[in-house]
Amino acid sequence: MKQEILVEGMKCEGCANAVKEKFESIEGVDEVSMDLDNKKAVVVSQSEVDTATFASTLSDTKYTVVE
Repeated sequence: MKQEILVEGMKCEGCANAVKEKFESIEGVDEVSMDLDNKKAVVVSQSEVDTATFASTLSDTKYTVVE
């Protein structure tokens, strides 16, 4: 399953890599690619991951998921 997650707060490749690492740590996530220009992550997983899961994964960072 492929999901696009909008993320606020990313300004550089370092930001995108930090979000990517967080999302890759979620159980069931197989692949994450970042689109910094459009402020989104493209996530491939075994089954749909709830948006709240992505948001809570970033709760200790300066980035936020836009629902």
